[in-house]
Amino acid sequence: MSLVAISEMLQQQRQFFSTGTTKGIAFRVTQLKTLNRAIEEQKQVILQGLKADLHKPEFEAYSTEIFVKREINQALKNLRSWTKPKKAGITIEQFPATAHLYPEPLGVVLIISAWNYPFQLMISPLIGALAAGNCAILKPSEIAPHTSVVLAEIIAKYFPPNYIAVIEGGVDTTQQLLAQKFDHIFFTGGTAVGKIVMTAAAQHLTPVTLELGGKTPCIIDANVDIEHTARRIAWGKFLNAGQTC
Repeated sequence: MSLVAISEMLQQQRQFFSTGTTKGIAFRVTQLKTLNRAIEEQKQVILQGLKADLHKPEFEAYSTEIFVKREINQALKNLRSWTKPKKAGITIEQFPATAHLYPEPLGVVLIISAWNYPFQLMISPLIGALAAGNCAILKPSEIAPHTSVVLAEIIAKYFPPNYIAVIEGGVDTTQQLLAQKFDHIFFTGGTAVGKIVMTAAAQHLTPVTLELGGKTPCIIDANVDIEHTARRIAWGKFLNAGQTC
């Protein structure tokens, strides 16, 4: 997608956000339920994409990817309490005034996900973005191309592009996206690219959430049940072929 097309899509989402439609609790609930229905109706297609990209067994795909639906249920359960104004403390100089915090959506959010859990790592932050009343542009990992196509098709089928849109592509596309001014960026991936994302966001003072990878060493004490411990380590290290940050 060209830089002009990306800019136009971002502008369309800003215009839609400015109408205030996404702020309504009823609207947020409806969209979360739509996302839940989309995953349920398209789960076989999702499983096929994960199989094609990662050779992921169906049971593991369910437990590590499809079960992200549980986060939707949590959001639906807590949405009204999350959005309620909360009383804030004041100093003695401000007496007898009162202060409250009103949770407000940020606007248009960019979500960039990694390849190791290509569906779950995209949908999980999307759930939070929608629950908070934002619009979203999604950039799946090009290293999991089949899942990327599945995500693009599902989002296009169930949501209008001025609310949620998927932009596919490689490094050049990501750079074009990062050149735009978003209201929040959520990135999952390696530390090196995380620094690039943070640097790009700083040009616009855009707040960023980074979920970065790392090593997971395991220290075993001498006083352990070695057989029981070995089972747990094997499960943790072999889950998702060891590709878990």
